Amino acid sequence: MRRNSFIFMLTVVWCGLAASPFAGAQQSWVGYVTDTHCGTNCQVTKNMTPDLKCIRRCVKKGSKYGLWSGNKVYALEPQAEATRFAAKSVKVTGTLSGDTIRIAAIEAAETPAVTKP
Repeated sequence: MRRNSFIFMLTVVWCGLAASPFAGAQQSWVGYVTDTHCGTNCQVTKNMTPDLKCIRRCVKKGSKYGLWSGNKVYALEPQAEATRFAAKSVKVTGTLSGDTIRIAAIEAAETPAVTKP
């Protein structure tokens, strides 16, 4: 009887954590698709936007596509979803786990993303 009560309580706690607003809640970010190696540093053009050639070169060498939003670069998964938006301003909807955004939807942003000064 005690064992069943213990298992029931563990199940209730586990379900409560899984249903919490912080676990897997979808969010949206606006930013530029860049790469995780260069991030916000070496691929900035004269217009303060990422350089497509640099991004493709870094990804070819093993870097991942990422989203530059604010002062942070998040890795994007799945990578195939981000490929066609390299160096473009986008709106990404998905879930954040650590420093990785799991893409649910990605689309071109109406207005350019705000970059660092």
